[in-house]
Amino acid sequence: MRENDWVNKNVDLRRLSEMVQQFFYDDGFSEVKVDEDPNGTWFELQAKKMGALRTIVSSRKAIHVIIKGEPNKFTVSIGTGEWGKNFVVAGVFTGGIGLVGMGLNLRFTNKVWNFIKETITSLENSYTGTTKSTRKKGTSTSCNNCGAPIRSTAKFCDQCGSTRS
Repeated sequence: MRENDWVNKNVDLRRLSEMVQQFFYDDGFSEVKVDEDPNGTWFELQAKKMGALRTIVSSRKAIHVIIKGEPNKFTVSIGTGEWGKNFVVAGVFTGGIGLVGMGLNLRFTNKVWNFIKETITSLENSYTGTTKSTRKKGTSTSCNNCGAPIRSTAKFCDQCGSTRS
């Protein structure tokens, strides 16, 4: 698990959460779930990439991001799951191909972490004192019902389950 504290950044944590969520969709994650505190003091994002081929080469991606705190004092942590689960299988049964997949997963974790750090820098002093969502309802990549980002291939909103129109 990776974790870091940020102080005196005045970051809109809701917007940070939304940008991380969009990052996962843009990277092709098939499932992204977001839970949040109604007061905007914590956001929990879970994203998964699965599939038979990913299982064989040990490159399934399951990532968990937690953003908690206040705009001027918050913590972001990233945890991963399932990646090391098939370590022996990756090495023995795939002739080392699976170990390459696991290496790519580690590289992806670094990519996510760097995206989060860059996004925090870009959002510095973005908090305006409101926890209202910055999502735009009804855009081509967002749900007409709740405003959550929707993949272009999705038939339903992952957040609220509404049919995409």
